[in-house]
Amino acid sequence: MTVVYWARHGENSANLSRRFSYRVYDGDLTDRGVAQAVQLADTFRAAEHDYQHLICSPLRRARQTADVVSARLGLPIAAELEDLREVNVGDLDGRNDAAAWHCYDAILTDWRGGRLDRRFPGGESGYELADRIRRALHAVSRRTSGNAIVIAHGASIRAAVPALTGHPDPGADLATGALARFTVTRMPGAPPAIVLASWTY
Repeated sequence: MTVVYWARHGENSANLSRRFSYRVYDGDLTDRGVAQAVQLADTFRAAEHDYQHLICSPLRRARQTADVVSARLGLPIAAELEDLREVNVGDLDGRNDAAAWHCYDAILTDWRGGRLDRRFPGGESGYELADRIRRALHAVSRRTSGNAIVIAHGASIRAAVPALTGHPDPGADLATGALARFTVTRMPGAPPAIVLASWTY
C-alpha cells in the first residue's frame, strides 16, 4: 500500500488573474505562494513520516513548490508526470473572461452530476481526466509501498475524486498549499484501489 500526500501548489499569478492555466499560460509563484510552499514543507517535516518519493506536475507553479519542499526536506524530486497537469480545458486555456468561466462551471457541474462524457471544447472529458489521474497515482504507487508526496493541482484532483474513489465531490478545490491524502493498494491482476483518506484545507 502506498500513502500519497497530494498537495496543491502555492499561489501563483494565474490564481490572482483567474486565468486558466493548463499549457498556454504558466505563471510563477507569488511571494505568498512561496511562503505557502515553505509552510507546506514544514507541515511535512513536522509529521515525521518517512517520505520516499517527491513527484510533481510539470507546470511551473507545481515545480517551483516542489523545489521548495525538496530543499527543505532534503528529498530529491524523483519525477515530473505529464498526467499530473491541471484540467485540460482545451480552448479555454489562457483565458480569464466571464464566458470562459461560465463554460467551465457548466461542464464541471455536469461532471458532478455524473455526466463524465461532457468534454471541454478542444479539451478532455471527465472520464479522460479520471483515467489520467488514476494513471498518475498508479505510477506513484509503483515507485514505493511507503509514503509519497505529490505536488500538483486542486481542480483536477477534486473533479476526479468521485470517479476514482466513489466519494462525493469534496465541495471545493483544495486551497493553494493544502493537502489531500490517498491510499493506493495494488493487487496482482487488478487495477489499483484508490481511497480518499482525508481532505484538508
